[in-house]
Amino acid sequence: MFNLFELMLLMGCGLIGLLFWQLRQISEGAEFHARRLCQQRRLQMLNVARIKARLGKIPGNGIGWHTEYQIEFSTDGLNSLTATLEFLGNRLKDTKLPFYPEPEWQDAPQSRGRVGMGGCGGGSCGPKTGCKTNCK
Repeated sequence: MFNLFELMLLMGCGLIGLLFWQLRQISEGAEFHARRLCQQRRLQMLNVARIKARLGKIPGNGIGWHTEYQIEFSTDGLNSLTATLEFLGNRLKDTKLPFYPEPEWQDAPQSRGRVGMGGCGGGSCGPKTGCKTNCK
């Protein structure tokens, strides 16, 4: 049947396959978290890439992967910003986002002119025009 060398070689290939399969599972989870993060914050996701992966001790789970993923996103379709997701095993440990302008602030209309002097909301409503307001 198998001699010891062939058995060890087969077990080594199986271990490499298992480690690759675990990394793929974590990568799919990272892409899911990245898409959800971008949807919640109204960002355009551009790219997700693994930047670090190492085997190590995970508290409460034994030995597992400590991985970091880099997300590139855009707030307006012109610029590109980078965020980082950190995983311990299959669980998201930390999210690091840079400061960025909120997308809806850029689309808001700009105010022009000056504030009126009558009423509590400004404009033309006031005591001289006969408008009744509940301002105090």
